[in-house]
Amino acid sequence: MSNMYPEVRDVSSLTGVLNLDQFMVIGIEGQKDTAGTAVVATSYLVSDPVTSDTLFGPTSSLGKLVKFILSLGINYVYAVASASNTVPTLLQRQAAWQPLEENVDVRIRLSDSMVQADLAALADSCEWAEGIQNKQFMLGGLVTPSTSANLLAAAGAVASKRGIIVGPGFYDSNGVLMQGNYAAAWAATIIAKNPDITDDLDTYSIPATTGLEKDANGMPLFRQRAGAGTPINDFATLLSGGVSPFRQGRDGTAEIVHLRMTYTTDTTYDALMTLLIRDQLFIDIRAAVLAPDVKALRRGNTADTRALISQIVDGVLRARQTWVQPKVLPDGTTGYGVTVTASPDKRNITISYVGEIVRNLQKIDVNGQLTIPA
Repeated sequence: MSNMYPEVRDVSSLTGVLNLDQFMVIGIEGQKDTAGTAVVATSYLVSDPVTSDTLFGPTSSLGKLVKFILSLGINYVYAVASASNTVPTLLQRQAAWQPLEENVDVRIRLSDSMVQADLAALADSCEWAEGIQNKQFMLGGLVTPSTSANLLAAAGAVASKRGIIVGPGFYDSNGVLMQGNYAAAWAATIIAKNPDITDDLDTYSIPATTGLEKDANGMPLFRQRAGAGTPINDFATLLSGGVSPFRQGRDGTAEIVHLRMTYTTDTTYDALMTLLIRDQLFIDIRAAVLAPDVKALRRGNTADTRALISQIVDGVLRARQTWVQPKVLPDGTTGYGVTVTASPDKRNITISYVGEIVRNLQKIDVNGQLTIPA
């Protein structure tokens, strides 16, 4: 029976804040075991270890990764099993990726796989997601022991504007060497909890780690070396080849050197930040134009409606000048050059804008163009 008296009651409570807020949602795929109740290729929202054990089994590679990510302060993940009690084939993984591709909330993609071909295909999956306007990128790592040659080969195989390869492995607080899929998951949680996408996380000290994977002589696997009089910088080599390396931190932890996409055709995506800004601008502009109180796309495709949309988009961009700076326009003024034009049949509008992402001495032009049915 419904309550006929709509009284407002205070049932709020106070709890300590244990973790940073989660700013990006993680989607993960992998193998479940026979104890798990999850249906293969079906996406589940998981926010606690008990649910993970029930769905994927307590000993499954997928379940362990999910619980690991939750233990690092992530509130929830979307998880999909690609096979049960057997190593998934690439076709099985691709079938399981589909519900994650189609999830507008998922931004970061992970897999329990450390196979180069699987990671390259996962980056392709993120590219396919962009085809339906979902903005995603993947992180992956390889099995240990790590080598520069293997990491460079993997980055070359992925070669994507939406793919990141991290390495080498590093040790957790118990001195256990973390495999590449766990290293990727750890980096993903740091990115997901970073509130400022202009912070590229260079030199970020990874908490609860005890240093980098070692070589046969007990030295950090990748480092700057004297090289018998010839300076050798392993990090510069890895970065130029599309790898996002870790290094031995000065406080004894593992440390992020720099996060970049594996795309190396030019320097446009040599920082993850560039991709995040580009994606977030689209997401924020879309949300502003589609806001229920604006109703811009529910009105006629008229000059007044297009002027309203132009004003909205310009406001979004000006509120984000720390991400993307205005440019000098052809008429000599400074701004974002927002234009909203109608297609000849008036069935669509096209929103165009320009801007500049400044990263140290490098400047990257943003030429946005969004087409929306109206």
